[in-house]
Amino acid sequence: MKNLRRFAAIAVVTLGAAAAAAGPPPSLNAPDLAQGPYGQMHMRLQKTMLKINVADVDVRVDRATQAKIAQAAGGQAYSFDLDHRVAPLVIAAPRAVVQMEFVRDVPLNRWMGVVRDNLEEAREAGLITREVERRVSDALPTWFAALKDRGYLKGDRVIYSVTPNDLRTVVVSAGGQVLMDMSQPGTEARQVVLASYFAPKSDTREPLLRSLLSSKQ
Repeated sequence: MKNLRRFAAIAVVTLGAAAAAAGPPPSLNAPDLAQGPYGQMHMRLQKTMLKINVADVDVRVDRATQAKIAQAAGGQAYSFDLDHRVAPLVIAAPRAVVQMEFVRDVPLNRWMGVVRDNLEEAREAGLITREVERRVSDALPTWFAALKDRGYLKGDRVIYSVTPNDLRTVVVSAGGQVLMDMSQPGTEARQVVLASYFAPKSDTREPLLRSLLSSKQ
């Protein structure tokens, strides 16, 4: 349950005024993203107790961040010390794409309930303000109205495109239909997304960084 709650919060950290976006969905293979060692991460997210698979998570950062990570890592294997040196570099990445692909169905009402729980956790950890928590919580039913009856189905993808000045959030069905496409201008939204994945107590930080630091091979 804890992992699903954390995953839900990450999937809907969208701040500020949302606007309809346009163009094809963001891609992990975007030409301005890094290729090869120290540029990409992957993990399978599970629920804690029953080991039920929830989603595959992929993260890819820009080339400048890739170079900083390579310098910090120095060819070393994952360690507690290296974790604390590399995570801030990923959180500060000016450009990234994060993709989560569901491997099971998740009802929207349950999703929004656990999102609100984790928004509270994020606020208590100092990642977001109380005002941001309130705005996001109040806006969830409107933003995700298209998924009200459907929920998330196996094969759906939630994709975040992080740039220096905005965040684009897209939900795509297994069949390729765009179910939601929003952009939030400003730096606050994009900062919270990456911080949520790589916060010290997140369930995604260690497995993602382990995959990143093993990618040198």
